[in-house]
Amino acid sequence: MDSSTPNYALASNKKKAIYSLKGILQGVVADTALNTMEALYLNTWLLDSKPLRNDPDALDLLDLISDALVDGQFSKEELDDLNALITDIIESRSYEDVTASDYLNEFLGLISGIVSDDQINEDEFAYLIEWLNQHADLIEDATVKSVVEKMIEFSKLEQITPSDEEALVSFLKQTAGIRFLETGAVDVHPMDHIADSIEFMNHERAAICFTGVFNTGTRKEVEAIAIKLGATPRKDPSKSIHYVVIGSQVSPDWKHTSFGRKIQKAIELRDVGHPLIILTEQEWVRFI
Repeated sequence: MDSSTPNYALASNKKKAIYSLKGILQGVVADTALNTMEALYLNTWLLDSKPLRNDPDALDLLDLISDALVDGQFSKEELDDLNALITDIIESRSYEDVTASDYLNEFLGLISGIVSDDQINEDEFAYLIEWLNQHADLIEDATVKSVVEKMIEFSKLEQITPSDEEALVSFLKQTAGIRFLETGAVDVHPMDHIADSIEFMNHERAAICFTGVFNTGTRKEVEAIAIKLGATPRKDPSKSIHYVVIGSQVSPDWKHTSFGRKIQKAIELRDVGHPLIILTEQEWVRFI
């Protein structure tokens, strides 16, 4: 255990991971079936989830997937066995002290699981609607509200085309912060639905504001990296800022955190036309 990480932070991270997993499990079997891509996504997510390394359900899932992958592929029987284990975990695991943030983590996990195979079918769409109906008290959350509005818009289409389905899946993937098929990564970042995606970044003479807690290092360490590449760190977003980089360790209730004002200010500057780019830490790391 890292002695520099407070126990309450470790407990909080594990709780977030547990509710994300709860949602993902519901998502991958929302249509009562499990395909190979969904199983691979679940495997990658579990391997990447440090807080759940000793969780018994996570270990059971990884063991079953590992056995199935011995020959490099999933048979129908192996997918059926994994589907049965997932269903059993969903039905038997108990959850205590549930907060709105926990439900939001579950919601993002649910979306991630549903679109992890790059598609959404009628059963999955219906499952998502049912989940939202059961958690109507979350409707005031901006992320949940945007999904509800998009689904209502989709439901009103007289004739749904493949491009309509593709647009919905793309929206849900962006909302949940999942880009598994494109990158192989399964990090779910609550800022992905507002962050920008860019193909090139020039640090030379760029003004960068770092906010949040970073996996790459302390605030001073990430600023030192930027300085070495020719950038100038700044404390707050302003019209002279080129980039705002948000650390990976951000909770879904970011608006209520100490750095929420910085993010909100950056969004407002971007919305009025200032050429400011908002990046998650994962995106920024690509360019260093």
